[in-house]
Amino acid sequence: MGTFGDYIAQYGYGALFGLFFLGILGMPLPEETLLVFSGFLVSTGKLEYWPTFFVCFLGSVTAMTAAYWIGRTLGYAFLERYGKRLGMGYTVYKKTEEWFNRVGKWALPLGYFIPGVRQFTAYFAGITRLPFPTFMLYTYLGGLFWSLLFVTLGWQLGERWDELFDLIARNLAIFFIALLALIAAWSYFRHKANVKKQLRRDQNE
Repeated sequence: MGTFGDYIAQYGYGALFGLFFLGILGMPLPEETLLVFSGFLVSTGKLEYWPTFFVCFLGSVTAMTAAYWIGRTLGYAFLERYGKRLGMGYTVYKKTEEWFNRVGKWALPLGYFIPGVRQFTAYFAGITRLPFPTFMLYTYLGGLFWSLLFVTLGWQLGERWDELFDLIARNLAIFFIALLALIAAWSYFRHKANVKKQLRRDQNE
């Protein structure tokens, strides 16, 4: 964080935007730690609260939007053209696509809080051609809450941010993983129930 602090001190808010943009696109950067560290810099007076929050939010959602369109234009075309040669892998992809179109939109906001997940949800949303307005709604709201929460945490924790951040982030990740699993389970059983209802209607007709 000392290195990042020097970089941010030298290049300001532009450095923050670039770090979040590259981190969300897939570079191995600690985005949540950067958020809280940025909040800490606010508490020391080196940064201002609202510009810091806005730049972190804008960097993350801009990267998510870029990842969505990369997935939609390149990933979808590649899988549709060459995917059938993958055999079983293509079948799994199509089933995952069906699931993502039903439930995957919830992975967009919740995935922000799960390290290693947020970097992939936007790409997959594009590959599965989730409607862009739906993508924007869930992604931008998730990014708004994520940025606001962690910047505020860093600001309020001040010098103690390094002591408490790992515990808070870990518990939040566990909570959102459990919540996403519950949504997936609910969707699965609801889908099964709808299939059974449709079969009964077809039999009655």
